[in-house]
Amino acid sequence: MIGQEALNKMQVSTSKQWFPQVEKERNCIAFPYYRNGQLVNVKYRDGEKNFKMESGAELIWWNYDAILKHKEIIIVEGEIDALSFIQEGFENVISVPNGANAVNMPYLESSLDDLEKIEKFYIATDIDDKGLQLRDELVRRLGQERCVLCSFEQYKDANEYLTHKGYKSLENVLKNAKEIKVDDVFEAKDFFDEIEDLFKNGLKPGLKIDFAELDQSITWETKRLAVVTGAPGSGKSELVDDVLCRLNILYDWKTGYYSPENFPVKLHYAKLHEKLTGKRFGEKYSSADEFYTALEYIHDNFFWVAPPEDFTVDDILKKFEYLVKRKGIKACVIDPFNRIDKPNGQNKLDAIAEILIKLSNFAKKHDVLMILIAHPRKLEKDKGGFYPIATMYDIAGSADFWNMCDYGISVGRDQDAETKKFQSTGIISIQKVKFKHLGKTDIVPFKYNYNNGRYEGENTTIHEWDNSNWIRTKYLNLGDEILSNTKIEPSTAFSDDEYDDFPF
Repeated sequence: MIGQEALNKMQVSTSKQWFPQVEKERNCIAFPYYRNGQLVNVKYRDGEKNFKMESGAELIWWNYDAILKHKEIIIVEGEIDALSFIQEGFENVISVPNGANAVNMPYLESSLDDLEKIEKFYIATDIDDKGLQLRDELVRRLGQERCVLCSFEQYKDANEYLTHKGYKSLENVLKNAKEIKVDDVFEAKDFFDEIEDLFKNGLKPGLKIDFAELDQSITWETKRLAVVTGAPGSGKSELVDDVLCRLNILYDWKTGYYSPENFPVKLHYAKLHEKLTGKRFGEKYSSADEFYTALEYIHDNFFWVAPPEDFTVDDILKKFEYLVKRKGIKACVIDPFNRIDKPNGQNKLDAIAEILIKLSNFAKKHDVLMILIAHPRKLEKDKGGFYPIATMYDIAGSADFWNMCDYGISVGRDQDAETKKFQSTGIISIQKVKFKHLGKTDIVPFKYNYNNGRYEGENTTIHEWDNSNWIRTKYLNLGDEILSNTKIEPSTAFSDDEYDDFPF
């Protein structure tokens, strides 16, 4: 049980509030959220685990001021777990405000400047699947060198552990917290969970993107390097944007671009707007509401590294690391390779190999999908006047583009038999998928939807093309308040199984 002293210390109180989930006024517990001593938000919870927060208030850590007072911080998954530590004398504890949500973390992004000063984090999330996902995302964003992992043995969370183990038991949890190995030396049991899962369930495919023909041949996961090539004008950058928009809509993947090829940013923005809304960009095609909704959405999910001149690979990766920590990006795009500044005097083959190794290592370390778009050398037309499909070996400079990538993809467009002009149909040539559980080599024909830049299956007709507004569909599926006039909405951030009954 949580004692009255801890509740008083954290100003936890009772209240009576209207809960839209049940359309009733309910007695509830009020958890106040302070920062710098100022009240920022309040979370209300009734006896049936319904939650709500103040409408329009900022999401921040619960017990935020602990960050300002301590060099070591304990991070838990709920206020009750935080109160359990506080009751045991550990006031250096903070809680995420919205449960085990490893995607929507604005409270982390807004507090990173203060968190940079923390020397050590005790990650003490729940041990269920969602809690482990939150744990991994916190480690990814805060840096594994500063994090240690707490174990509650067979118990779900800090409060359950305290209830069963008794007074002062949480001190042992902190003492026994395990460091995350950063010296690149591992033992088999370090991967026990992954090995056991592989033993029981086999290899799992990557993520599908709701493009049926392509999904049959290739699926996507992070910690991989993808190299995409194709003749100029073949649509390789458009394909990458299409894939990433789909991964974003379906799985909330955010993307960072280093794309001098798409400069100025407003032109690239217009392409993303079209793919996400299903309509051409401009007042003639989209309403003001669609424009501003898309603007907010793209602002929150897509980011650009746009220097006035070419960057070295180290410069680019520094910016991507910033976006990983600040924005939680899951994909990085460099478009094109030849706009990476290379050291003067370095052997060309060595320079290419070094860059590819750095990109691959970055993808693994920061748990992102790294996509590199690279132009082939000048392709020679065949006797009929047609361009061949570029291969990884056609990329100017080195065979390492093939050797070092996990995905190797080439895009080609059909040409008119007489005029030889490029058509709006073509093929996606999947030339390499390093791991079988992610796909296979294949040829996937496509049609280019000129209404919005999306890629469609070869057998679709114009009338079957997908011109729907993906953003609106996503918000409707989530019940998001952006499309609702209701001032207080039921929280979609919490699930019933994430919180126990009140221990007080």
